[in-house]
Amino acid sequence: MMAATTTCTFTTAARHVCGANCACARASLSAKAFTPRASPGRAASLVVRAADEKKAVCVLTGTAGVEGTVTFTQSGDGPTKIVGDISGLAEGLHGFHIHEFGDTTNGCMSTGPHFNPNGMTHGAPTDEIRHAGDMGNVTATKDGCAFEIEDAQIPLSGANTIVGRACVIHELEDDLGTGDHSEPGTQGKTSKTTGNAGGRLACGVIGLTPN
Repeated sequence: MMAATTTCTFTTAARHVCGANCACARASLSAKAFTPRASPGRAASLVVRAADEKKAVCVLTGTAGVEGTVTFTQSGDGPTKIVGDISGLAEGLHGFHIHEFGDTTNGCMSTGPHFNPNGMTHGAPTDEIRHAGDMGNVTATKDGCAFEIEDAQIPLSGANTIVGRACVIHELEDDLGTGDHSEPGTQGKTSKTTGNAGGRLACGVIGLTPN
């Protein structure tokens, strides 16, 4: 007995009707079976990561023409990235810190001490014992002061958020807590509280910004 054959009846130039055993029908099913699909889990993961990214900005203003902008970015619970661009600084190293209060009613002096939720003494950003707001030094050249910092102790949300606090750029180099501390509590030798970084040249309040 000869094998039964199946024929296709074309209804339009673009579509036809065929039996289940038609070769073109089997080819179509095979193609569909191997068509790659986007992973719902991966797509959802990308959406969550984008939604969980937080950004903040601080506009620095101060004396003697010192000014600039500092931006903060954090993804999830990861470290916060700081990107700064400051003009008007003398060439050399300058202490850069996060201060406790977002209050500039009395200029930079009303921003209070370094942000220090853990009650530590002043140190370098890489030290185990340090203020959370200790960002170390940034370098100014004749062309300005551009820098990037990444730090895990300055989140943009949660109990220890830096949002609503202040950035301060200082006149002198921060000694990172290794200098003279013979006059604590004054503007004199205060290595363990201020790093002997000198006057506050410019400051600004850290505020959230759209992603």
